[in-house]
Amino acid sequence: MKTKNGTVMVKRQRVVIVGGGAIGLAAGYFLQKEGAEVVVLERGRIGDGASYGNAGWITPMLSAPLPAPGVRRQVVRTLGRSSSPVSIAPRLDPGLAMWLWRFWRHCSPRAHAEGLRAMGVLNRRTMSLFDELRRDQVEFSMWQKGLLFAFLTAGGARAALSELAALADLGYLVPQSVMGSEELRHLEPSLSPQVAAGYLLSEERHVEPQTLVQGLADRISRDRAIVRERVDVTDFEVRGRRVVAARAHGERIEADQFLLAAGAWTRPLGRKLGLRVPIQGAKGYSFGLRTEQPPLHPLYLGDSKVGVSSFSDGRVRVVGAMELSGLNTDIEEQRVTSLLEKVRKFIPGAGMEDVYDVWTGIRPLSHDGLPIVGASNEYDNVFLSTGHAMLGITLAPATGEALAELMTTGSGPELLRPFSPARFRTS
Repeated sequence: MKTKNGTVMVKRQRVVIVGGGAIGLAAGYFLQKEGAEVVVLERGRIGDGASYGNAGWITPMLSAPLPAPGVRRQVVRTLGRSSSPVSIAPRLDPGLAMWLWRFWRHCSPRAHAEGLRAMGVLNRRTMSLFDELRRDQVEFSMWQKGLLFAFLTAGGARAALSELAALADLGYLVPQSVMGSEELRHLEPSLSPQVAAGYLLSEERHVEPQTLVQGLADRISRDRAIVRERVDVTDFEVRGRRVVAARAHGERIEADQFLLAAGAWTRPLGRKLGLRVPIQGAKGYSFGLRTEQPPLHPLYLGDSKVGVSSFSDGRVRVVGAMELSGLNTDIEEQRVTSLLEKVRKFIPGAGMEDVYDVWTGIRPLSHDGLPIVGASNEYDNVFLSTGHAMLGITLAPATGEALAELMTTGSGPELLRPFSPARFRTS
């Protein structure tokens, strides 16, 4: 299209993003930077999904795919116990059975090594991107205190640290040895005398996740993005290989491109378009914990696979568990009790009377443990960004930036290739 003086005007691409969590909003931020007109549709309220109750960790060094050598044995040994970090609710679901079989197959040394390298490359700009958000007046709370690992045995600490060795080749700062009990407790006085060893990943950070999500929503809104809450997309209007509109309870919302970034709900959303999105909902729990001595650092309680974060005003949040039970947010009290019992081994003194704000949320998990980011296989203008599992906060800026390049230029960076939806054609 030409103006009166002969200059060419390029039409701004209108992008509808279905999903208002960290992943969708970060994509919206970078799409807007590339000149797109952004509309975000959130089925609930901004930040009320998996972004609400998580630990807020920014942890590139903990981005290894969940399927890994040894996971099969761990799951079989602990499955069925109420204290198990992983549980699978029994149900007649052929899709879940196939997903579990494919997950099982990816617990190989080769698949894990390839996935770890892909995640390491994707995360190279993670910290600089978070700094960029702050410079660009995205308002959120962030702390740079590292991530402290604590173990009840020195052997457990050394074994866990050895698993990070491969990251040194990718340029990450890996500790050379573990700290003993005395050194560890000097660094973190809140820890129990039972804690025997640990180590600090000094470059990791954490945020208060709700502030990040709200900060992104506010920032893109200031630049005239449309962010709408309580808009449940019920269908799409399709013409050939293109989607021309989303439908939400009778309302028709047109766009040039569509991004499905609805977390675990991307799978049923994709079905409306005939898309196969091979993810399962992995339910996690969190709760607030009143304690006289809030931890100075975010803690990973290695023996128990439980996370603890401290936020402003001394608030402490405990997170853990992974339950494959479909898209339900029912709270099982036994899960909460089990998490508290694990925490008390590391942080003494807390009882059930100190627990508040119990929450559960659904994380999207692919069977190969990698995010699903890129163009859909069946449509020319539909893209996916899901499957980030427990790494939604960590990966939001990196996947958002890369996806924005792909959607606005038609040619994405090479680092996105391992995460393409096209990989499932042969899996």
